Amino acid sequence: MTDAIFDANSLFARSWYAAQRISTDPKEAVRLAINTILLLLNPDTNKIGSLFDRTLFAWDSHRDEDKDRAEKPPNYYETMDVLKEILAFMLNTVNVIHQNAEGDDIVSTVIHKGLREKHTSYVISGDKDLMQLQEENCQYYSLHDKALLSSAFIIHKFGNIKRPSQVALYLAIVGDPVDKIKGITGFGEVRCKKLFEAITPDMDLKTVIRVILNQLNERQREEFYYALERTLLKNDLVGIPDPSPLEFREPEEVYDLGIPQIGYYYREVHRIYLKEPF
Repeated sequence: MTDAIFDANSLFARSWYAAQRISTDPKEAVRLAINTILLLLNPDTNKIGSLFDRTLFAWDSHRDEDKDRAEKPPNYYETMDVLKEILAFMLNTVNVIHQNAEGDDIVSTVIHKGLREKHTSYVISGDKDLMQLQEENCQYYSLHDKALLSSAFIIHKFGNIKRPSQVALYLAIVGDPVDKIKGITGFGEVRCKKLFEAITPDMDLKTVIRVILNQLNERQREEFYYALERTLLKNDLVGIPDPSPLEFREPEEVYDLGIPQIGYYYREVHRIYLKEPF
């Protein structure tokens, strides 16, 4: 079983802001998002080389004010909801929202369940937080780099860590301005590297946290715990459905949706998955 788990907020945001450089028509953002998804599902173009059996799109709830984020532009959420409906119709996918957790935590919960069930999973995202899920049976596809990122690449990117699962610890120590995470006062890459010197690749996450805490004073521990609460993904959300088996509508039905310039990409994916002749 091979699953494509989409960090849908990241994908849509990239499509929305890219579309603004082309047109003010909200359909342009939908078109860009759908074409990106179809290219990622197509083994001839996705740089993964695999067909997928199931898909799931994880979304944040519409709560910018709760997350201390800037208000979204007009029509942003309305266009997002249009995309959700089209994806459910076109691919039989499942769109998942949790009112008390972010989309990242939905992705993490689905991935951990898939790993327990011995599935192969691909996380598709532009969010560095989700790199902590990378391991043997879970690969991270970067929307920014348009490529699968290896564990070695992720470890090098965060310089001091020994395994991708430690990305959350790194961000909790040095902070993350994008998500307004302060980190530990006075700690940058140099002091973070010092904390990781005693850590080895074979240590589990609990052991790594204990080693780090043993090097911090009481105030630093409080700051670390506070930041880690936001950087360490939840993997035990209740009520999260499984990914949905991929099913494709007939191309004519998709054309009738009126989204420009998606016909070729959809026809190609439809042909490949349904094993239609050239």
